[in-house]
Amino acid sequence: MSLPSVLARDSVEIGGVKVEFRAMSRTEAFKMQSFGLKRADEAEVYVLTCGTGCTKVEAEAFRAGNTLDDAGLLIDAILALSGLTPEPDEEANAPKG
Repeated sequence: MSLPSVLARDSVEIGGVKVEFRAMSRTEAFKMQSFGLKRADEAEVYVLTCGTGCTKVEAEAFRAGNTLDDAGLLIDAILALSGLTPEPDEEANAPKG
């Protein structure tokens, strides 16, 4: 039996440009644990390379050339689509306190 390999896809607009991305695979998501909080910069580059298929150099240039909000929009969208964070609308409706 052949097992399916289907990763969700989506896009966000950053600076007027549509950026397409995919969810991270289970294998990729488990590798995220190795980064920890002290290596957050490396973790973001890893998320970008997995989600967009860009190179490490391209991911670093994207982070360096965009605002915190714009870069975070794409990174957060990849994480949410991958099931690693709540969807933005779920977060807004979450109980406070």
